[in-house]
Amino acid sequence: MRYRLLWLVSLVFVVWMIWAETSFQYFEHPVAQELKLTPSSLSLVVAAFLLPYGLMQVPVGWILDRGVAERWLIGSAAMAAVLTSAFGLSGDFYGLLLSRAGMGLVCAVAFPASALLAHRALPPQRFALAIGFTDSLLGVGASLAALMPLFLAPDQWRLLAWFQSGALILLVVLPAFALTRRIEVAPRALPVPTSPNARWSASGHRRVLLAALIYAWGGGLIFGLAQYGLISGLQQWSTGLKISASFSLSLGMSLGMVLSGWFGSVPKRRAPMLLSGAVAVSLAFCVLVLAQGLAQGVVIAVAAVLGLGVGTAVLAFPMAEDAAPAGSTALAAALVNSVGTLTGALMTAVSGLILQLSRPGDTSLVLVVYGLLCCAGIVVALLAQRLSPAPQVA
Repeated sequence: MRYRLLWLVSLVFVVWMIWAETSFQYFEHPVAQELKLTPSSLSLVVAAFLLPYGLMQVPVGWILDRGVAERWLIGSAAMAAVLTSAFGLSGDFYGLLLSRAGMGLVCAVAFPASALLAHRALPPQRFALAIGFTDSLLGVGASLAALMPLFLAPDQWRLLAWFQSGALILLVVLPAFALTRRIEVAPRALPVPTSPNARWSASGHRRVLLAALIYAWGGGLIFGLAQYGLISGLQQWSTGLKISASFSLSLGMSLGMVLSGWFGSVPKRRAPMLLSGAVAVSLAFCVLVLAQGLAQGVVIAVAAVLGLGVGTAVLAFPMAEDAAPAGSTALAAALVNSVGTLTGALMTAVSGLILQLSRPGDTSLVLVVYGLLCCAGIVVALLAQRLSPAPQVA
């Protein structure tokens, strides 16, 4: 029971991480005005979290499989709280850059640690659902970030940073510390995996790489195409339509992740679900890009379908966990998450370039770049079906 409670605490850390990472975009202009930052300096501060977060996933996953995940969770959460406070105290560009990069560095522990704790605390058939639920929390953290401007004035970004720091200590650091103390005193009901150095098979390598490509497809689409308003910016949607479509997309994606985790608990269902999701994404993308002047209700419905389809990418995590040897759960999850995160960051930059090069209403570059990405999703889904291990006959 204590392990399950500790896993729930790790989920709070994941929500907090998304909240802290995305909330800056709602306060970036007051920050730039107060500290006299240029647009290029501001963009570096915005990106400072994501790059170290993505690059540190794999080494952190390797360490977690060989260390004590509970202690790493507590230490990284405590450091994140300190660095968030430092962000609120920063008085120049370098202070903002270093503190935010440090936040990304220590937050790299959150997702692989949560995956490892879920693996230890839950039955094996519930791992896919647990990961689907964990990834769906992206929408919860993003929603918290979007609500903050309703309670805080734009120039109160420092107060927000200190509030986030205190919330992390109260909701993650102290409960995790208390639970860890109890686990050390009580008999360990669930032993730590004893073979972290098990050898990877050649087929295991291929299947984990394929899982990483699947999540790269999902991450590239959601960050590059939808989350940062590429289509809405080119087609000049109204603010109301953009907010409604973004909310519908986030809700559809969260629902798609949970449903994928639930039905994907049976391995033979995963490849067909991925193929269905990739096809749904491709159709929804074509409707949004090619059909001009759609009714608001249609756009919202198509955005929900796009989110549902992208949500199937979460199946990459149980696929990687099945392919990895015993004792490598955190490493497999970190590898998949790292590739998806870095691909999302790359496609965000590509989307910015497309917006700069395209005239209003011209979606030709979007159609080429993201059309190829949609097709790549169908290809990797077909490969997943081909590389799926054959069912064992009793």
